Amino acid sequence: MKYYVLASGSKGNATFIEENGTGILIDCGITKKQLNFKLSELGLSEDDIDYVFLTHDHYDHSKNIHTFTKDKIYTAKGNLDDVDNQHELIPYQEYTFGSLQVFVLRISHDATNPIAFIFKGEESLLYMTDTGYVSQRNRDLIHDLNYYIIESNHDIGMLMNTRRPLVLKNRILGDTGHLNNEYSARVMAEVIGPHTKEITLAHLSQEANTPELALDTYYMVFDELQIDFDQKMIRCADQVHVLAGGMHED
Repeated sequence: MKYYVLASGSKGNATFIEENGTGILIDCGITKKQLNFKLSELGLSEDDIDYVFLTHDHYDHSKNIHTFTKDKIYTAKGNLDDVDNQHELIPYQEYTFGSLQVFVLRISHDATNPIAFIFKGEESLLYMTDTGYVSQRNRDLIHDLNYYIIESNHDIGMLMNTRRPLVLKNRILGDTGHLNNEYSARVMAEVIGPHTKEITLAHLSQEANTPELALDTYYMVFDELQIDFDQKMIRCADQVHVLAGGMHED
């Protein structure tokens, strides 16, 4: 399995996953021009996208989803007005898309019907961002996957020191907001296992976080809990630069 986080953050999100000839784009919150440019840099094109998944209806994830034809788009009920039953994804059900099995998770965010995904083929991957917490039901389902793309949105202290209105700070900190660095790290410390190869931290706030702070928090939590995991395999996705992961040829 290969994955490419093309853009991650409040200004737009898009991730491409590929295994054995099946290509899935998760979200399209960047322009079609940006998408095609980033794919071309990787030796890919729009033709490599077989399916398009939408996690939820917030603009930074959905704004250019309709540049794709309806027959390619899949999401949960209510996230798009024109998705028919055949393209509706139901939480806690599994679907087959080409060479991948896709299990849909319900998550907690102040959107219409936010979802996350477990992808399984020859390898496995979790994609989960934009959630205020990770339920015990979901934790039980995401143990010992090969790859994790998980939200690590903010540092609480840094968030509280921003000039954002208190109502926005409370929204981010709440159960339908975003995962902070320490919470994210403690969830990962609980669920990773001997088959886990990489952890990608996603949807970092540009005002209330830094890659260095997110990583340092993960290192601190893993050291505290005596989690033996290669620190080089914990990386941060970026708003601008593509992050590639998974099994890649030398």
